[in-house]
Amino acid sequence: MDHLSINFSPRTGSDAEWNDAYARLADYYRAHRIHSRLHRTCLILETLQRAARRHEKHAELSPTVVVIHEARRMQRDWLRGIMGDLQVAEGRLDANGRLAFLLCDGPKEYPGFFLNAAEAPVEMLRAMRAPIQQSGPDLAVSRMVPRPIDLGVLPDLAEETSGFLGRHPWMRYAVLVAFALLVARGLWSVTQ
Repeated sequence: MDHLSINFSPRTGSDAEWNDAYARLADYYRAHRIHSRLHRTCLILETLQRAARRHEKHAELSPTVVVIHEARRMQRDWLRGIMGDLQVAEGRLDANGRLAFLLCDGPKEYPGFFLNAAEAPVEMLRAMRAPIQQSGPDLAVSRMVPRPIDLGVLPDLAEETSGFLGRHPWMRYAVLVAFALLVARGLWSVTQ
């Protein structure tokens, strides 16, 4: 393990802003399931040091914003090193990479190699690349034309019946009376 040296004294931003940035960054890495406190602390310190240098050039931004952008930049660089030749679109690199890390059980199996592709074992690299290589083609725009719904014989039978009963109102009443008598007979037989 590398020697851990803490030399963090940013020239821009207040202590309160950098403390808030630290807390947000710790939450960000915790959300990636980096549970090793030592590794997470090393990542936080490296990210904070990079962000402090960048914040000197962009002092109008909040240190928290700069820190999270730097963490995401570091993650994209890490993922590009692992999946760069797989032709993953830049907009999908973050999501696909995080998913690949979770699918290979990276937080549990390879926790010390998050954002460290140079020393990562070959098994981890293969496991992270496998889901990306197996994914299907990109979505394409298609055109769907509405078609009438085929409900079979039932609508035709209902239309013929309603047409017949519409032309013969006395038949409609006869069917209604027959139905009422059947219901009454059923109720009478149940009570007996």
